Amino acid sequence: MSTNLDNIMTAANLPNGNYLPIDLNLINNPQYENLSIEAMMLHALYTMRMTCSIYNSQKDGSWLDEAGLPYIYFSNEEAADLLRVSERKVTNLKTRLVQAGLIQVIRHGLKNYRIYVSNPKAPEEGIVVKLAFKNHTSSKTIVPVENNVPEKTIELSTVDREAESASTNAQDLLISTQKHLAKQTTRATNVTEPLPETAAISQEQSLIDGLSARYAHLLPQQAFQRFLPFCEGDYQKARWFVDTIFKAKYASTQQYIQAGLPAEAEVLTFEHNEYFKNDIADAIAKAIEQMYRYKTVKNPEGFFFTFMRGFFSEKTRQYLVDHYQLTPELQQTLSYVQLTIQRKKMRQKPIKSQKVAKKVS
Repeated sequence: MSTNLDNIMTAANLPNGNYLPIDLNLINNPQYENLSIEAMMLHALYTMRMTCSIYNSQKDGSWLDEAGLPYIYFSNEEAADLLRVSERKVTNLKTRLVQAGLIQVIRHGLKNYRIYVSNPKAPEEGIVVKLAFKNHTSSKTIVPVENNVPEKTIELSTVDREAESASTNAQDLLISTQKHLAKQTTRATNVTEPLPETAAISQEQSLIDGLSARYAHLLPQQAFQRFLPFCEGDYQKARWFVDTIFKAKYASTQQYIQAGLPAEAEVLTFEHNEYFKNDIADAIAKAIEQMYRYKTVKNPEGFFFTFMRGFFSEKTRQYLVDHYQLTPELQQTLSYVQLTIQRKKMRQKPIKSQKVAKKVS
């Protein structure tokens, strides 16, 4: 009997990272045996958000407290919507995680709470783990060949070995990007002759796929499809586009914070401001068209940053106008940001303005 499942999982379409990883220590360590699967899922959501905070803090120092520790903002309302439970249920789950030493919640300001996330502890030695499975790793070496044999006929011999234990260190439980890097390291260590060009291309594509999977919860796939064709399969180019997008987002956020908007305002986040995700693909396409089609941009890197910063600033303004009452304070904030943007535009063309003034005189 043949299955009738749609998109059935095979070797050709294994998951590439578009999922929430639950730390197996939560299952294997008896210390957490009273945690429900919903509590584990909530910890996984916090962990995913924490990786974003840590990544951003490494770039610009944001999302670090006074002691230099990373934290997250994650409302009960958002968690309840994602887990499909009530906010009261989320409150109870958070209490369980606090009691287990997996998170700490500290009030910040009048209404906000910072959440600090801890890694689950591994089970002590001698504990029989519940999820013990065989894990195989591969080491590949090139079989020596005669000089008259074409390079393309080189065969790789694979030796599988069983993992010594089911501990975290022995298991291959890495995220997709780490797996790709680990595979490259193994190849670089064991291969004594240069890999074919197709293998190098495959490695670059694997890294790009990992990059796309890592930020899938922030940047839609359409956004990646706008700039990937211009990366020519180069991971570093793809990474530059992603980094520049987040740098532009940070610069736009700072404009609004300096104008008086609270740093924890939901309008400044990808998670709450749907205008970011809905329109970023089109914005990237417009920037790319200016950069490469018309070939009138002398500094494509600087142009892309400025264009995306303007996009985030405009979408933030649009969200505020559409969802908030336009009070005098908010109007003052928007005016301040608009004035800041205009001043930056003026500073970009000081020489041209002077020339025009001379001609007029």
